[in-house]
Amino acid sequence: MASLHRDPRGKSPFWYCAFTDADDSRHFKSTKEVLRKKAQVVCDGWQRATELARRGLLTQVQALKVVSEIYERANQEPLNSADTTTFLREWIASKGLVTAKSTARRYGDVIEAFLAHLGSKAARNLSAVAPADIATFRDACINAGKANKTANMAVKTLRIAFNTARRRGMILSNPAEAVETLPENSVTRDVFTREQIQALLAAADVEWRGMILLGACHGLRIGDAAGLTWANLDMERRTIRYSPQKDRKTARRKELEVPMHKDVEEYVLSLPLHNNKPDAPLFPKLSRKKASGRNGLSETFVGLLKKAGVVRDPGSAMANAGVSKERRMKLAGHKSDVHDRYTHHELEALRSDVDKIPSLVKE
Repeated sequence: MASLHRDPRGKSPFWYCAFTDADDSRHFKSTKEVLRKKAQVVCDGWQRATELARRGLLTQVQALKVVSEIYERANQEPLNSADTTTFLREWIASKGLVTAKSTARRYGDVIEAFLAHLGSKAARNLSAVAPADIATFRDACINAGKANKTANMAVKTLRIAFNTARRRGMILSNPAEAVETLPENSVTRDVFTREQIQALLAAADVEWRGMILLGACHGLRIGDAAGLTWANLDMERRTIRYSPQKDRKTARRKELEVPMHKDVEEYVLSLPLHNNKPDAPLFPKLSRKKASGRNGLSETFVGLLKKAGVVRDPGSAMANAGVSKERRMKLAGHKSDVHDRYTHHELEALRSDVDKIPSLVKE
């Protein structure tokens, strides 16, 4: 049994606890409490923990529970703690009030992916999260085909969240601070070969076939492709007109016009027209998905890569066709000084570059 004692040397104002640990060793330890009532709570808690350990029941969850009970009984208030899921989701909710919607959404995608990575451990106390959990999550991002920059952003997001918990006294240290970020220039993205694109097309459904063709033939970002409507297609001029996502936050939205590759043109002509609304999405199902997130377009595309047996990173068939980097950037909307509408001469010059790309659907 545990018992309380004063310092036999008379040098300390604190009560001391004498208790027996799991291997029957006797201990005499200061409770750091000057009030006997509080000291008794601490002493009883230590003894209860050793009894659980002796029976092989002192799991991490039980240990945290004992500490929480000691604190609550001694101070008559609950310990400032929470399970990982509750804290991180409450943190996201608070960020929605003080940050831009796009930032809060990006943070939310990281948090939900991290909680899914933790599995059942997400229900444990926040202090149970270790640096190894953050590191394996970072590595899982890379294994899923994401860039080093994206994986680093995930680690930095978790650092911000856990730093909030540390400042509130909920954890002693930030586990994400012990995890190194990856060198962002260590991975060079390759382009798909014609064979790889054909393998992807064969594994894709109708909507993803169009997305792949737009990415391969025109370099459209996944979000730009998914956001296209029928109004973006000018079948008379055989062009696609759209505002790249990176320009949509600017005061003056730039609309880019690119010549339509023959494969894309034939694909569009093969699609059934479900209604006569010009703003109807070209890809009704995919247009409702977010670009990122556990069930977003990027993750879905990673699954498609695995299904098709393609292991290289995405790129553009324009590079394989010998189109210059400057022209590729212009065609894909990576220039800020694009025209609102190209002249016939300019359009034909760009079309000649697009036509260099051999058919991806025909032998």
